Amino acid sequence: MAFVGSEVGIQGDAYNTVGRDQYVYNLNLSNLKKAFRSLAERAAINACYDSEQRFPPPNCHPGTRANILATLSEWIESDLKTTKIFWIYGSAGVGKSAIAQNLSEKYASNKLAAAFFFSRNDSTRDKLEPVVATIAYQFCKSGSPLKHVLGPIIIETLRSDPEIFRASHEVQFQKLIIEPCSKVEPALWENLPNAIVIDGLDECVHLPSQERFLALIQRATTSPLPAPWVFIICSRPELHIRDVFDHQDFGEILRRLAVTPSAEAYQDVRRYLVDKFAILRNKHRALRCEGASWPGDDSIDQLVKRADGQFIFAVTVIKYIDTRDEPPQDRLDAILRVYVGHGSESPYSDLDLLYRQILSTCPRWHRVQPVLRLLVTPDDGMIQRYDEAAHWRSLSMIELLLNLKGSEIVTSLAKLHSVLLIPEGDHSNIYIAHASFTEFICDINRSGEYHAPQMTDQEYSDCVTTLLLRTLSASKAYYPPHHPQSVFTTSLSSWVDRLQIWDSRLHFSCKYWYGYCTEVDSPSPGLLAALRTFDPYSAVAVHLFYDSFPALFVLEDVIEWAESFGESTQDFVKICKSFLHGFYVAFPPDTPRNNIFWWTFRLERCLYNSKYYRNWFQRDAVRKLFAVTEYEDWVDHLFVMLLSDSDTPVLPGDWAVVYIAKANGEVFQRVAGALCDHKNGLELLLDDVREDACETVLQELVQDGELFHLKALMNERRKSFFPEYVDWPSDEEYYSLSESSSEYSGT
Repeated sequence: MAFVGSEVGIQGDAYNTVGRDQYVYNLNLSNLKKAFRSLAERAAINACYDSEQRFPPPNCHPGTRANILATLSEWIESDLKTTKIFWIYGSAGVGKSAIAQNLSEKYASNKLAAAFFFSRNDSTRDKLEPVVATIAYQFCKSGSPLKHVLGPIIIETLRSDPEIFRASHEVQFQKLIIEPCSKVEPALWENLPNAIVIDGLDECVHLPSQERFLALIQRATTSPLPAPWVFIICSRPELHIRDVFDHQDFGEILRRLAVTPSAEAYQDVRRYLVDKFAILRNKHRALRCEGASWPGDDSIDQLVKRADGQFIFAVTVIKYIDTRDEPPQDRLDAILRVYVGHGSESPYSDLDLLYRQILSTCPRWHRVQPVLRLLVTPDDGMIQRYDEAAHWRSLSMIELLLNLKGSEIVTSLAKLHSVLLIPEGDHSNIYIAHASFTEFICDINRSGEYHAPQMTDQEYSDCVTTLLLRTLSASKAYYPPHHPQSVFTTSLSSWVDRLQIWDSRLHFSCKYWYGYCTEVDSPSPGLLAALRTFDPYSAVAVHLFYDSFPALFVLEDVIEWAESFGESTQDFVKICKSFLHGFYVAFPPDTPRNNIFWWTFRLERCLYNSKYYRNWFQRDAVRKLFAVTEYEDWVDHLFVMLLSDSDTPVLPGDWAVVYIAKANGEVFQRVAGALCDHKNGLELLLDDVREDACETVLQELVQDGELFHLKALMNERRKSFFPEYVDWPSDEEYYSLSESSSEYSGT
């Protein structure tokens, strides 16, 4: 009946384990890896206590927070405790995250089952969505004592229900966190980790989600199913969180501890400052002339008093002083000279003055403010859903989003290393070091002239749209049809090489530029300039290669949006209207004629918002009319050139060129819509085309002009693609198209 680690093993390609009550799991290894990969993709790795993104994480300075850590350690280690949740609360900057980190590291090898560190400054861990997956991932990952106990059960749950992460958080929590425990022998939990640390619950940006999560853990700790979990929750004492914990449902399972200014907190801050100043004296050449007592008890006492138990104040002071740009003594003197009047209404008045002092050292605030505004603005989720590894707050991306030079950004932020986490590389995200700085610069009453609020939705959409359009325009310069015919071969080779190298930003630009575009009510000069250089031909050619057959009809919405801005967007409107009316598509010489034929119809359908069932009507009509093999609607990479009238002369003669007209697709859609539900609609249409009749018109099913257009289109396609056809093939005839495009005569 036991479920122990020794019973877990991989034999051949199977993963076998036996659980309580003889639950047997025989998982194919490839399925196991696939399920675990899906779990890892849903997890917020940045939220783990040992994540690289949080390095170096906040931690308790040696010898500080001794009583608090002792109390919490005793609770974690006790087998006799009756409470299941320990709430540690306190104001911003008192060191709650450091306490959570200290406990996570201390008990990582024996008592810690999982940890989740929320942060409003990191869009991967500022919401409830990834919490369950992240906790379950830590149960299953390599090195976890729970891997061989809960791992197979969780993986089997994921394998049997691949869509579980579309279910509610309550269902996810029940299936992945609670129910697996019921399949484990209770006695085994004596030697297994059971503590789950949650830090910064108040930094979950959706307030109702905070209450929802507390309801989840309340049910988990009172569940009729045997679940061993205990929770350490760290947060600010926000009213809605306090109200939830004050409810009677938490009465017997909750223990609390307030982290407040106290004599012990003052001593801890003093110890931290004394130790750090000693390190600075040894580190900085400029301080070697100072005595061993520098900066003196009076200075340290003043800093301790102003910190008022807030470790973030002391930490930021040390970071600010620890610089080679200026003598550390001068920076310390600047901090000590700033005085706070006792009449200040801000609960963070000394911290505010410290932040103001830091920002005052920035010589070009007009350059710094846009960067800070971008850093405090969460992305809209679209980017993160598209690519979880995207670093849209990295130096390289900030440079592009704000149209600044990288050197300007580096210089502008050089004085802000005490409040920002700036990585060495250009492609890793820059983060704000502490939530209190975000709150400061976003609150004009506190920051004054250093106010740097979040971008509005309009501003952010404008910023992203401009970048996406510039990204598309950059590829335009390499587009072969925009080069003379004499260099077509060379430019084509360069174009192919660029497409072969995956560019996630270019792909994202193709898919989403128009969605962001129409969200902007008043385009900035930068966006208007980007619209003027937009080229739909090269942009859609890239999109076809990356995604195949995009919904080109959305351009109608973009055109309507752009027309509202009058002359400033008239060039953009003109080229988009021309493109949407129709364009040439050129296929390389080695493209099978069968593919060109079918893709021609498919591309015309892309120009309007068609109904799915009408697509099938069109498919059957074309297949029977031309007696051709089934078409391939999907292709991994559709490599074509899209051309305007002026581009066609640059192409070599062996490229197959087809004209794609929106009107063709619209007529086919309307005719299909009129006939698809008629009993003999398809047969009537085929007879009308083959016999040049008009029975569908006589029966008042189709308009005369539309039938004429459709018949002309079908005859033109027959002559272009099937010059060998003397007449229309009968239903009994079947022709297989050549795999070469050489027989294609053009249209």
